[in-house]
Amino acid sequence: MDDNVLNPSQFDEANFPPLSEKYGKAVAERLREIVTSLNEMGVDYSNADNSPEFTQRFYDDIGKATSSDLLRNINSTTRTQMSPDVFIEKISNLTDIQIKFIERIIEECGESTSYDDLSKRLIVINKDIYASVPEIQQERLFNVTAVLYYGINEIQNLEKQGQMIPTPYNAVRPIRLKSGDESGGGLGASCRKFLATVWTIAVGEPTPTGEIVASVITVIVGGVLLYEVITCAANNTKKCDSYRDQCVAKGWKYENGEWIKMECNQCYWYCMTNGEWNYSACLYNYLQI
Repeated sequence: MDDNVLNPSQFDEANFPPLSEKYGKAVAERLREIVTSLNEMGVDYSNADNSPEFTQRFYDDIGKATSSDLLRNINSTTRTQMSPDVFIEKISNLTDIQIKFIERIIEECGESTSYDDLSKRLIVINKDIYASVPEIQQERLFNVTAVLYYGINEIQNLEKQGQMIPTPYNAVRPIRLKSGDESGGGLGASCRKFLATVWTIAVGEPTPTGEIVASVITVIVGGVLLYEVITCAANNTKKCDSYRDQCVAKGWKYENGEWIKMECNQCYWYCMTNGEWNYSACLYNYLQI
């Protein structure tokens, strides 16, 4: 079945730069390869959750599902490929307008009502990136929208073809994908928060031109996106919201004779991305949770 079976005309409207389009399509290809291998392994994730045990199991399975010896070492730490301190430092290196668009992408994902709706929102975001973001700062943002655009389309295709592995959102009832002018159906009605995917791309190191298709990062990003689909990582929201509220309430630390404001939002993003609040990096040993 043609991979563009869903809303093929929209692919002409997205207008991705060539490298970002290549990146998004490479991740989509890795997604299909991973899901195919997981199906051959006979995995069943219908009872998946955000527990450390399932996370380790999932990334161990991804390692087994990939053919490269290098990729067999993938585990839960590869979701961000960095410590909390480095994660927060890399966010600090992003410009204000980059962060603004990253937050907008996350918000639009959460507010979308279907895959078709999300696709249209990403198209609008792309137009605004071209119009509002300096060219030198655009690549990371287009990489994010391209991975979501092509990656989620591939998952929808896998669902339509009956090849998606069992997950909590498709184990309860059969998936019925609706036509482009309907809302809901499939993943679009279930899991639309992709914080880990967005931040993994946004703070990751750029992949040199020509290496992207064969790059380990396409497998890592594909695995992170699949993990979020399987576990519906929005389940982290309530816990991380509570931590951030307490962080804001006690958002100052004393260091070297000065009171310094804690970056609660950055700690929150790390929590939403990884499913845990990092005590040493974000609580400074006095905020008890």
